[in-house]
Amino acid sequence: MISLKALSSKAYYVVGLARSGQATVRALKKSGAKVFVFDDSVESSVPDYIRPEDVDWSALDGLILSPGIPHTFPSPHKTAERAKAHNVPILCDIDLLAQACPKAFFVGITGTNGKSTTTALLHHLLPESHMGGNIGLPVLDIEADSEKQDDLFLLELSSYQLERVPHLKCSVAVCLNVTPDHLDRHGDFQGYVEAKKKLFLPFGDPQTVIIGIDEEASFEIYTSLKKDDAKKVIPLSGCKILQEGISVLDGILYDRGREVASLLEVKRLLGAHNRQNISAAYAVMKALGKSFALEEVILFKGLPHRQEYVEHKSNVTFINDSKATNITSTLKALSCYSSVHLLLGGISKESGLSDLEQEKKSIAHAYVFGDAAKQFSQELTEKGIPHSCFKTLEEATKKAAQAAFQEADRGAKEITVLLSPACSSFDQFKDFEERGEAFKLIVHVIVNQQEGAVSHG
Repeated sequence: MISLKALSSKAYYVVGLARSGQATVRALKKSGAKVFVFDDSVESSVPDYIRPEDVDWSALDGLILSPGIPHTFPSPHKTAERAKAHNVPILCDIDLLAQACPKAFFVGITGTNGKSTTTALLHHLLPESHMGGNIGLPVLDIEADSEKQDDLFLLELSSYQLERVPHLKCSVAVCLNVTPDHLDRHGDFQGYVEAKKKLFLPFGDPQTVIIGIDEEASFEIYTSLKKDDAKKVIPLSGCKILQEGISVLDGILYDRGREVASLLEVKRLLGAHNRQNISAAYAVMKALGKSFALEEVILFKGLPHRQEYVEHKSNVTFINDSKATNITSTLKALSCYSSVHLLLGGISKESGLSDLEQEKKSIAHAYVFGDAAKQFSQELTEKGIPHSCFKTLEEATKKAAQAAFQEADRGAKEITVLLSPACSSFDQFKDFEERGEAFKLIVHVIVNQQEGAVSHG
């Protein structure tokens, strides 16, 4: 657990008592800080529980608001409204970490897609580092010495968290990409972009910035940051070879136009998007003065629910990409496979299935389920993509598997059943992890039944 001795004389109101909230309470109490707590779904018998209307807001040094609780859009939580009225800073646990560890070296990684994989890959390459933020342990549960000089923290940072970290100064800031997401929480796309930009230090403050430039929004950020002579700005591209930056094209990694490695042997991180994640990790290692070991990248197993291999039977491969909660992620997954039986569904994002026709050639059939089924059926019909509708993920998966095995029986090769939903999971599941685990269980049962049918055939 991180020591928060620097905050021992302060008082905080912790709202939201899930994992990060509980870790925050433990760390603050251990430091000697005064702590009050609240959660909309928790009984008032919890120690130090106090209702928002009973709080002495003038005595608080900060409201520690769980990332999932809004302070602006779609409507601010009642504690956020009171905090703003009393000029109480709205923070998150990562900001407390930054305040408590002034001598630490922070690498911040954000982006609409790829940030978890990039952060985990860097932690694999830098086992002495501490990993946290939007991945792994709550940051205040990390075992680290807050007084240690240059202790290295790798922080995956969501747009929700970036809005609440005024004290965080990342020496290396990575922004992989920026495409529309979480618009309900940020009001509109520009609000989302502004949240991402909070990773970068003010004009004139030194910082190494590594930024993908293949999307319009992130390219505009890059152009703006290049005007700041205090910053070292390194562009990344997966579309063209950069003479001043890091590129990856056709599986080859380039540094300032010079070939440095072939990524074709990296089998667990498939697709152009994952190769760009590798290029970002390469750029960070270089910025830290560390060597980039390709053999270690090859050994990296990847993360669950991100194009995760589940089963292979009779020329049919089952892939769990439950983390694909928007169409951009789904398109990237589709680009890795052919003859795909695609599982889509959940609660649709504002972008729906826009641009799915770009990968139409890869889709043998789509199977839509859940809350988005009707909307997706209409979109797929307009795009001329064959599809079927189902109520649940289980029904859709069983039908997709049946069709895939029939295709294999007809002699087809390299068939893929891909769960890449392009939706959030909250209509039928707690989160994308629960959805992915459910898919894997369904697939294991299907494959076992298939093996039984073959052995008794």
